[in-house]
Amino acid sequence: MVDIKELAKYTKDLTLLYVEDNPETRRAILSVLDTLFDNIIEAVDGIDGLEKFKNNPNIEIIISDINMPNMNGLDMSRNITTLNKDIPIFIFSAYNDVKYFVEAIKIGIEGYLIKPLDLKQFLRSLSKCTEKLNLKKENLEYKLNLEKEVESQIQDLRLKDKLLFQQSKMAAMGEMMDSIAHQWLQPINIINMKASILTYDFQDELIDKQYITNLKSDIYEQIQHITTTLDNFRSFFRPTTRNEDILLKTLIDSSIFLIKDDLVKDIIKTNITGNITESINVNINEFKHIIINIINNAKDAFNDNNISKTNRMITFDIQRIDDKVSLTICDNASGIPENIMHNIFEPHFTTKEEGKGTGIGLYMTKQIIDKMGATISVSNNQDGAVFKIEL
Repeated sequence: MVDIKELAKYTKDLTLLYVEDNPETRRAILSVLDTLFDNIIEAVDGIDGLEKFKNNPNIEIIISDINMPNMNGLDMSRNITTLNKDIPIFIFSAYNDVKYFVEAIKIGIEGYLIKPLDLKQFLRSLSKCTEKLNLKKENLEYKLNLEKEVESQIQDLRLKDKLLFQQSKMAAMGEMMDSIAHQWLQPINIINMKASILTYDFQDELIDKQYITNLKSDIYEQIQHITTTLDNFRSFFRPTTRNEDILLKTLIDSSIFLIKDDLVKDIIKTNITGNITESINVNINEFKHIIINIINNAKDAFNDNNISKTNRMITFDIQRIDDKVSLTICDNASGIPENIMHNIFEPHFTTKEEGKGTGIGLYMTKQIIDKMGATISVSNNQDGAVFKIEL
């Protein structure tokens, strides 16, 4: 167990940059950080954080959320490490996706902490970091004193520093793997913080009936979010062979909900138009796979074609044509090259470079559609790709 008072001896004099876009989360986290740091610089997103880092050369440690508007935490960290590759950065994230974890390692993130925040784990990681900062300062002074006399010994110490740094990264990786949790547990962090704040407010005699009513409402809202999210993911991963009647709009909404964090991260908007009261009889989970595969295909196209993040849209249009229900999914990601249009539903066909795509998503989409007795076609309009499904 880390002694907070002992740890504060090493952190009080450090200047911290804390980056978080959510005011409520920022206040809650700061209630903990204020006990450890006397010098805290706050930023509200990645761009703000990068600018404040450039303007404050005394910043020695950074703590940041990952999912923020304008510039996310990883992009900010990547920019910062080009200016100072040794600055220790901690990322707080609701994402347990391996790609974020791997990207964090590539950037050189000191700690990747999954929400809800495990305070004990954070304090352990912070303790290791401050020890390493002090060790680096001591080593630098020692090396400067010996540089002229024992150059060979200094080289040996540098090698030991490098090995120590690598070992600490491996240890941190083990802790991160243990702490990876499902992204839908993020609201628990807010509940936990509210519980912590409740103690302080009780001591300050700020609690009355209205306070309790508001607190109860806030906590209930977070619990409802957890329950809804858990139900959505549980039903999505539960195998089923049964067809059910469902509003097509409801099915689209629940599919978008499952990957909404990716859509938010890439600033992709969605819109549902047409006959939103139209229902279909399908295997719900299989049809969600179809929608998600097409959305992911559009998401990759937006990024591969460098489409402006201010103008990314996926539109779902629902129509009834005679005895068929038609779902048209359009994006504005510049479309599919005409010379490969007829190949995109083939197995293992991908336009991505090796290691970044399998070509399975749209192939599986076609297989599911065929099994349903439905049809799918693809074309381009003036803005992007158009997938049309008829059931």
